[in-house]
Amino acid sequence: MYRHTPETGVDTGESTDADQAGTTAPERFAAGAVVAPAFEELAPALPNEMAGLRRKLIQWLSEFPLDPDSRHDITLATYEALANVAAHAYPDGHGWARLQARREGDAITVTVTDTGCGIPATRPREAGLRTSGGRGLLLIDQVTDQSDIDTSATGTTVRMTWRPPALRDAG
Repeated sequence: MYRHTPETGVDTGESTDADQAGTTAPERFAAGAVVAPAFEELAPALPNEMAGLRRKLIQWLSEFPLDPDSRHDITLATYEALANVAAHAYPDGHGWARLQARREGDAITVTVTDTGCGIPATRPREAGLRTSGGRGLLLIDQVTDQSDIDTSATGTTVRMTWRPPALRDAG
């Protein structure tokens, strides 16, 4: 499992590009290389940190034989959920976002969690309204095979699942 550890000298389990030099993701997958089935990162809920989490997710996803459209949808929806944490979860500006991803069989599930103020029950859910939110959640609904949002005054969890064609075909 990939895991961010802020302590120096701790092995995070992340492979470097040099570890896989000269091979592409499909070649590594076909060659029987061991691919971490899970990924987990914790970062401060700041816009630049959310962009860093997105880059790390992209790196993890590159280990799987995904088509570009599936990779794009997973990355886009995940970043929308992460951006929501940075923009809305912590009105005082201090908090954390947890990104977890897991491949199980033909599915990839990504979960974004915070311990912020939750999503107000009165939030608009119509695209195009001049509000401070709502369109990202609609986009998530549109590009996932399944999405669930659990929210309360003590945090929000957005769980998104995809069943990419390449993983279904891989058996």
